[in-house]
Amino acid sequence: MTVLQTNPSAISDYARDMGARVEAFVREVVVPYEKDPRRDHHGAPTDELVMEMRDKARAAGVLTPHIRDDGSHVTQRETAYILIKSGLSPLGPLACNTFAPDEGNMYLIGHVGSLELKERFLNKLVDGSARSAFFMTEPAEWGGAGSDPSMMKTTCRKDGNHWIVSGRKTFITGAQGARVGILMAASAEEDTKGGACMFLVDLPDPAIVIDEIPNTIDSSMPGGHATLTINEMRIPADQMLGQPGEGFKYAQVRLSPARLSHCMRWLGACIRAQEIAVDYACRRHAFGKQLIEHEGVGFMLAENEILIEQCELMIDWCASVLDTGSLGTVESSMAKVSVSEALMKIADNCVQVMGGTGVTDRTIVEQVFREVRAFRIYDGPTEVHKWSLAKRLRRNWRKAQEAEAAKDAVPA
Repeated sequence: MTVLQTNPSAISDYARDMGARVEAFVREVVVPYEKDPRRDHHGAPTDELVMEMRDKARAAGVLTPHIRDDGSHVTQRETAYILIKSGLSPLGPLACNTFAPDEGNMYLIGHVGSLELKERFLNKLVDGSARSAFFMTEPAEWGGAGSDPSMMKTTCRKDGNHWIVSGRKTFITGAQGARVGILMAASAEEDTKGGACMFLVDLPDPAIVIDEIPNTIDSSMPGGHATLTINEMRIPADQMLGQPGEGFKYAQVRLSPARLSHCMRWLGACIRAQEIAVDYACRRHAFGKQLIEHEGVGFMLAENEILIEQCELMIDWCASVLDTGSLGTVESSMAKVSVSEALMKIADNCVQVMGGTGVTDRTIVEQVFREVRAFRIYDGPTEVHKWSLAKRLRRNWRKAQEAEAAKDAVPA
């Protein structure tokens, strides 16, 4: 199966060549690693395995392929072209250094960080020698921030030329084993106007204690999703990312591209799952003919083809909005809902077509199903995005009503 492509006119020769090289690398070099036994307690690849694959990606010239040698990022539409292909294996984004949370963290530091912070923290992420974590979500039982960041209870306060951070965080992807952290905390300092601050920190740090790393439905991300406690962590003031009190604004800078890149990577995985399911349905015979000749099977695979095309078009549309410089908050919410729900259907259809084989680890189809199920929650559950979109509809309706009332009030 040929991987679908975004609008060819939107893709530079650099991105087109890089995309082809990434696809070849993932199919030829990464896919054989899918049976490698080097996994941690919840089934994620160990750092040893990740770094081995990255050494090969570096040698092949496909490490961090969405960032050029001069440090500039390719466009979002070009990012989609490349990241979809890196996602053809669940290990592909790890091998090529296009995975979450690092891809989003590199984007944020690149757009907000000072030259000094880029030199100290960004370079080792771009060269693939270190992993990172983004510390925002907090435990529900603590009453902390989740989909509503205004509930943030982790605090920071000034102390001379340092800031002191205390609080708790949960579902912090990759925290164990990460060497770079982006830490968000609410501030009561007068000059922050009650906003949040972001800090870049070296990890591990003795002030950050990992309390638990639960087993989760997904198993593609090294380090798991930790719950941790931050005990009076002292951070030099010059490690603040951006300006005091602007943390929520910077989170928005990161959020839409990171949300969309999840769509890109998991679309690649579902394209591969579809390839496997089609191959199975064409090789397997039952009731006197190939499975794919039975409408109940063939129609599911046909539906998948339609959904794959729809997903790519939705990603390309949202990416084109981001490329205008817009934050794309609304568009990325729409894309996240549309793509995550479609990918869930694609993955489920693939499992169903393959029957008993589809629920085993003989292929990656079962893993893709699990990962995509988790993706429906990552970066905001479907219901939160729909609620936000509905609020916007109501807002726009009220504005229209007020404008109509004002027009009627003008004397003829």
